[in-house]
Amino acid sequence: MDVTEAVVAITVVAITCGIPLMGVTVRFALRPLLQDYIRLREAQSAAPQLQQLSERVALLERELELLGGMDRRALSPGPLSSESLSTLARDRDRS
Repeated sequence: MDVTEAVVAITVVAITCGIPLMGVTVRFALRPLLQDYIRLREAQSAAPQLQQLSERVALLERELELLGGMDRRALSPGPLSSESLSTLARDRDRS
C-alpha cells in the first residue's frame, strides 16, 4: 500500500465516521438551547391571553363588589389562612 492509498483510506474512514459523529454531537449540544427558545416563544404568545384573563377577573370582581356579593377581605391578594377562610364561611352563612 503506497502513501496515496493510505491517505485516501484514512480520508474515507474519517468522512464516513466523522460527519455523523459531529452531527450527533451538534444535535445534543443545541437541543437544550432550542427547547429553551421554544418555551420562550410559547410564553410570549401566552402573555396577551393572561392579560385578558386578569382583566376579565378584575371586571367580575368589580361587578360582584357593586352587587354587594363580595367582601373586601376576599379581594385582598395573598394566601388565605384557615382562620380567614372560616371567617369568610361564617360571614357567608349569616347572609
